[in-house]
Amino acid sequence: MSGIIIVCDLCKKEIPNGAAYVGINYHIEQMDTDPIKLLPTVQVISAEQIITMCGKCGNKHQGAKIKEVLQKTLVSTQPIFN
Repeated sequence: MSGIIIVCDLCKKEIPNGAAYVGINYHIEQMDTDPIKLLPTVQVISAEQIITMCGKCGNKHQGAKIKEVLQKTLVSTQPIFN
């Protein structure tokens, strides 16, 4: 056992080892081109898990809905959201 305990941020239940869960992350990334292979590369400069949801909560809050809420919130001109 690794000793890592993951808890759903919404329902506060422990997520069992081996169970699927939803993680929404905030990455700062840098795109570049590999100078030898001339292929695009992405370097993750920093990563932070913003929210963790168990499978049940994650399925209730589908990705498309979460994306829509984030887009509306982040582009809002209302100071209460920024």
